[in-house]
Amino acid sequence: MKLKRNDIILIIVVLIIGIAAGLYFFLNKKTSGKAVLKYGNNLSMDIDLSKDREIDLESNGIKIHLNIKDGAIAFIHSECPDHICEQFGYIKNVGDSAVCLPAKASVTIVK
Repeated sequence: MKLKRNDIILIIVVLIIGIAAGLYFFLNKKTSGKAVLKYGNNLSMDIDLSKDREIDLESNGIKIHLNIKDGAIAFIHSECPDHICEQFGYIKNVGDSAVCLPAKASVTIVK
């Protein structure tokens, strides 16, 4: 099967659109200076990500340790049985979340 001139033009146009869309999403990933921590029975805490620090608290009878570093936040240690929350690593982009289900704690990056 031989490609015609219009087929080649269509392929080039689709590639250009795909590359442009990829660059748009890659370059517009926004980092934020704020996170919201929800824990326990409807408790909430706004966290400024511009200052490096550590936060220790207890939620649902489980001690959790959060670390804020270079505008990002992470669950560093949790006394929960599975430690899945620690595997999220540092999050910093708007909309990113990390959750510790046994502790009923979540961190979400907001605008």
